[in-house]
Amino acid sequence: MSKVRLFSLFILLQIGISLAVPEVQLPDGPIRGREGSTFTNKQYYIFEKIPYAAPPIGELRFKAPIPPSSWDEPLDTVNLDVTCYQQSRNVKEESEDCLYINVYTPQLPTEDEPVALPVMIYIHGGGFVGGTARGAYAERIINEDVVYAAINYRLGPFGFMSTEDDVIPGNNGLKDQHLAFQWAHDNIHLFGGDPDKITIFGASAGSASVAYHLINQNSKDLFRGGILQSGSFLSPWAFQRKPKEIAFATAAFLNDTFQTNTDSNALLEFLQSVDAKSIDVASEKYASSVATLQTEEILQGYYWGPFVEVKNPDAFLTKKMYGLLEAGNVIGVPILIGITSEEGILWNKDAATTKSRLALFDEHLDWLVPNDMQITDQDKRTEMGRAIRDIYTGGEDLADHVGDGVRYWSDQSFTRSLIKHAELYSNFAETYFYQFSYDGKLSNANVHYEGADDVAHSADNAYIFCAGSGCDISGNPEGDQITVDRIIKMWTNFAKYQNPTPEPLELLQNLTWPQLSTKDGDFYYVNIKDDLEIKNHPKEATYSKWVELYDSLGFSDFDTY
Repeated sequence: MSKVRLFSLFILLQIGISLAVPEVQLPDGPIRGREGSTFTNKQYYIFEKIPYAAPPIGELRFKAPIPPSSWDEPLDTVNLDVTCYQQSRNVKEESEDCLYINVYTPQLPTEDEPVALPVMIYIHGGGFVGGTARGAYAERIINEDVVYAAINYRLGPFGFMSTEDDVIPGNNGLKDQHLAFQWAHDNIHLFGGDPDKITIFGASAGSASVAYHLINQNSKDLFRGGILQSGSFLSPWAFQRKPKEIAFATAAFLNDTFQTNTDSNALLEFLQSVDAKSIDVASEKYASSVATLQTEEILQGYYWGPFVEVKNPDAFLTKKMYGLLEAGNVIGVPILIGITSEEGILWNKDAATTKSRLALFDEHLDWLVPNDMQITDQDKRTEMGRAIRDIYTGGEDLADHVGDGVRYWSDQSFTRSLIKHAELYSNFAETYFYQFSYDGKLSNANVHYEGADDVAHSADNAYIFCAGSGCDISGNPEGDQITVDRIIKMWTNFAKYQNPTPEPLELLQNLTWPQLSTKDGDFYYVNIKDDLEIKNHPKEATYSKWVELYDSLGFSDFDTY
């Protein structure tokens, strides 16, 4: 055979290899994915829209998820083209049939070459009413030889409606996530993942979801670690306080008899008979009808979110979260948990709007008080509101101290609850705490207030997630690239070794991240800034004063904190 023909055959073989369709035989049936390459030209395999649950439609609407039916013909899992219904985000991809998982792996196992890589499963944020696994790409993680997965779960009324009885027990969004973890634990080895090395992680509501799974004993052995980025079940927004009232009020926008009819069975029968879009629109109308600064969801609690269920066979949560955490009723896996330096900037990008909001708080000091303090007497609530304002301004108006008002917003919504969560959890399992303070181009906030820090909620995610040309930040400042490399190395180190700094590394400035322990009065954490710094007591100026106020209440039967 001539050299030309040999070369032509070689080229054809190479084309055949590059165009090969990756296939995986799942217990439920075969699936076909596609190939991709990361921004560094590392080959990986993509499987999108793998069903991990039966479509929650018809009689399964508002029910706990069940496994999918099996199939015989290969299923093309190459593109996630649906999102779960989104509140106030009307997109054509919305569907009730949305319970899918995406898996991205740098290596598929073969009989000759078994492989068992660490796994990271991402839970998206979005306030339990928005967000999707669609487009949640993490080529930077895959580049570190980690299998990455992302999940859809039911949102808004579909995921978190409850009649506070066994008719619609609720928390189905969390139950969806749990079933997805079970699916991954049972099947991820088929994609080259190690089922004994699964780390779950998320940001905002995804982070709060991770926290909820840490107190669900049914999650034991499904994962071995968690990463919590700016969200906890102790965050005031991560808990729904009036689920039955909200359920019937929402239904009343579709059928006004539910203004007075409180029959749970009648509600379920009616809501299972109408189209999904109508329920989605009704939930938006409910939110618009009750939204005020006094009931600001990010400060006091989302209208749709997790809650304490009545006991039922599928129950996810039946006791208040604070008490479970304080008593050590956790599954006890290592966690990496943290905050950005000024979470509240995301909701306060316009200085004039923020100043007017703060003026309203000055007029209504009781609005500053967290509902989890359970203060119902108006005079006492106003007195507590004055004490809260004193923490930030020493008694002067918040409207005259906008930066301090933003600090209140950050502490009330995020930092206080995350610090308390880490403090309590560290009594029972390995805990690493961080503050993300790097104010780079990728953060893209460009909002600064005198007296406040600079890095807004979810800014750290911009240094983790990317795909294709979006990973190319060669035009950004050098600090952006260094910060990307550092956070990816620490996050994937945690997934691989359950320790973000298992050994000295020049990239990480040879830092050894200290495990959190508050038994001797310290609270050591890593501040991720231009340099990595080990510091003590995050948000020290305000956190201890908040603790004093909570302690002054004389009880600890909190839900959030």
